[in-house]
Amino acid sequence: MVGINLWEGKMDKRFFILLIGVFIMSSVLALGITPGRTTIDFESGAKKDISFDVINSGGTDIKVVFSAQGDLAEYISLPVRESVILGNEKTKSFSYSLNLPSTLEPGLNTGEIIVSQLPTEGSSAGSQIIATLAVVTQVHLYVPYPGKYANAKMYVYGANVGEAVRIVIPVVSVGEFDLTSVSANVDIYSGAGEKIDSFNIGPISVPSGTKKELVYDWVKNVPIGNYVAKASLIYDDGIINLEESFSVGSEELELQEINVKDFNLGEIAKLEMLVENKWSSEISEVYIETKILNDKGGVVSDFKSSSNDIDALSKQVFVSYWDTNGVLEGDYDAEVSIKYADKVSEKGLKFKVSQNELVIVGLGYVISAEDSSGEIDTIVIVLVVIIVLMVLINLLWFFLLRKKLMGGRK
Repeated sequence: MVGINLWEGKMDKRFFILLIGVFIMSSVLALGITPGRTTIDFESGAKKDISFDVINSGGTDIKVVFSAQGDLAEYISLPVRESVILGNEKTKSFSYSLNLPSTLEPGLNTGEIIVSQLPTEGSSAGSQIIATLAVVTQVHLYVPYPGKYANAKMYVYGANVGEAVRIVIPVVSVGEFDLTSVSANVDIYSGAGEKIDSFNIGPISVPSGTKKELVYDWVKNVPIGNYVAKASLIYDDGIINLEESFSVGSEELELQEINVKDFNLGEIAKLEMLVENKWSSEISEVYIETKILNDKGGVVSDFKSSSNDIDALSKQVFVSYWDTNGVLEGDYDAEVSIKYADKVSEKGLKFKVSQNELVIVGLGYVISAEDSSGEIDTIVIVLVVIIVLMVLINLLWFFLLRKKLMGGRK
């Protein structure tokens, strides 16, 4: 019995949730409003009549009530407080009046007309779910600032090295009078805070109630990295300070060369990989993964370097060890991947493997690690010859000196 009661309880909850879902879905489809927003300019003491339409797409009679809220609520008059929209009426028009005072706070003032759907007559909480659905139409009122006044923002669009970085400063004249002269002084700083360039944009004029843009394409030979643009927007009666970050190029690491010494097939080879950081900031926790592939794309060997940090605009050697035991002579494709943060810089190379030589092709030139045993043998031979000659010369001097001494005694 307990199990049956629990099951019935679960069923009641599911049924309750299902009813709520059905009701909400039907309500969403049943009520709408247009327009979503009306924008007007301030006129001292004026009266504005604004109309809107309520949409009834449910096909049934609905009852709605109206209310106002927001900054402008006390200035909004609603001639109708409630209404019925018949099922055969797809839309029904209504209106409200905005009675403006002589003065308001400068800038944006907002109000909202809320249309709420009421439950049908005869419904009660005991017999069905009762809920209220509401839709809103907004009114935005712009009040000009006294005198001359500007609003502005700066956008900086990063670019690759050598390309133009576009700087855009939209300026809105929100005062009573036109802005006759608007210009910007812009300073560019590196990620380290060093000023690297300065320039001016403008001037332009901006009539009251309109928007214009200051635009500048900045081109300068700078390293890849993060930068900051700081602008002082100067207009007739004021100054606005703006700041925006941007990037030149992308955070990039480049494999420049690979050196291998004393290569002998079947032994562990030491690969020294030189990586350049072209970014103007340090890049941390960098490592290199190398995969050696056969002619079918299968992985013959897979090895990684240790992890290192690379200083800004500098180079770092990464050491990897390749166990060539079981590797046959021949040509192999190699995938060398520099991994850092969430990025990967990949390079496809060719490894030409012989018994005493590893030639790496694909970095714009050939990097060869030749067998050094021949050089060692030559050096040994030269040293032996020199030692023998020195011994012979010493012996010769010894015999000459002895003969001279013997002759003197006679």
